[in-house]
Amino acid sequence: MPQYKGHLIYGVGVRGASEGWQCRGLVFDPDDKVTQIKKLEHAELTFKTAGKAEAHALRLCKTWIDEQSAGH
Repeated sequence: MPQYKGHLIYGVGVRGASEGWQCRGLVFDPDDKVTQIKKLEHAELTFKTAGKAEAHALRLCKTWIDEQSAGH
């Protein structure tokens, strides 16, 4: 699992109800690495491949982490 600014992040492609893949991103606590602290999804977005959905999910995770860092 990749790390970003101390957080483990995970991107997954989930088969949508119709054609295509949806993305789901998971961000884990930087201190214990097993506690999920954020789940990110965009149900309205679909991708042609699981890989593209996973890549987008990782971008969502990184953006969320950056936004949390900017707020402190």
